[in-house]
Amino acid sequence: MKTLRKVLAVASVGALMIGAVACGNKPANNAANAANNAQNAAAEANKAATNAQAEANKQATEANKAQNNANAAKDNAANAANAAEKADAEATNAAN
Repeated sequence: MKTLRKVLAVASVGALMIGAVACGNKPANNAANAANNAQNAAAEANKAATNAQAEANKQATEANKAQNNANAAKDNAANAANAAEKADAEATNAAN
């Protein structure tokens, strides 16, 4: 009877250890999955930030081009006005 009790005690302790080991892996797996999910989320956030910065740079470049075109048009208008004044002065001198 004592031997049977010892065998049952060892078997029950073994079963408890197997259960503890099996349950003990779940939190570790959950933590690893959470860490992987966090890394994936960070990578997606970095990608989104990079895309947003690229779009902002593109829009800034377009704005600069538009400003340069406006400046060139202003310069052309000033040159045309100067040419018109010069032509008017020459016409006045020719008439005199």
